[in-house]
Amino acid sequence: MSLIGKFFVVMQILLSVTFMGFAATVFTYQADWKGKAEAEQKAKQQVQTEKDNLQAEFDKYKADTTSTIAAAEDRAERAESANSALQLNLTDAKMEKERLANALQSQTALVKIAEDEAEARRTEAMAQRVVNKELHEKLTDRIAKSLESEDKLYNLRIEKDNLVSKNKNLIEQQAFLEKVVRNNNLETDPRIYNAQNEPPPIVNGLVINAAVDDRGAVDLVEVSLGSDDGLVKGHRLEVWRSGLLEDGGEAKYLGQIELVFVDSDHAVGKVVQKAKNGIIKRGDNVTSKL
Repeated sequence: MSLIGKFFVVMQILLSVTFMGFAATVFTYQADWKGKAEAEQKAKQQVQTEKDNLQAEFDKYKADTTSTIAAAEDRAERAESANSALQLNLTDAKMEKERLANALQSQTALVKIAEDEAEARRTEAMAQRVVNKELHEKLTDRIAKSLESEDKLYNLRIEKDNLVSKNKNLIEQQAFLEKVVRNNNLETDPRIYNAQNEPPPIVNGLVINAAVDDRGAVDLVEVSLGSDDGLVKGHRLEVWRSGLLEDGGEAKYLGQIELVFVDSDHAVGKVVQKAKNGIIKRGDNVTSKL
């Protein structure tokens, strides 16, 4: 049995004796409590003394065991260090062996490569003669094709010069025709020209502003319609009043405008036809079809 086992056995015996003494003390409390108490105190001190002795023996055993373990661990660490050093030496030896083997293999391979290269050069020299002959034949053919390509390029340049000259003439003709069109107050933009020759889309809007000339007559009218509504410069719109702007008024026709400026959400038109019974003003209605 180990020392720790002995310690716990003794502790168990002592505790059993202690509890038995405590029970006897309680049982005989009324007879001789003072004497029993002193005896119990002495017994308790004896048990404590034995416990302290056992604890001291246990601490000594523990210290000795710890010292032994530490010494063993130290020896193990030194052995591990020595083993690591030997492993490193062995690894270095293996690497040196592999290096020497690789060097030998490399030298052998270089010798073989040199032999193969010499043989390959002899074979290549023979093959190069054949290739040179073929290249010479191809070069002769390429020279002939190059001369033919130069002739084609010369013809293409002449054709290009002719086309450039024709294009220049066409540009001059187009500029002249555009000048004639502008002098006759015609539209040069094909999109606007085509739109002017087609009726405007059916739209309805309002007069935003009406500008008067020096005589006090309405000349220009700004409306709430624009290119987003399909209108272009040259479209004509009818202006009319619903009668709601005047108390008791009636709907009346006010005239016709021709658009001279068109933006995305508004446009400006010039009055081309005026009604005798009304003046165009802000809030009047405009439409492409009455």
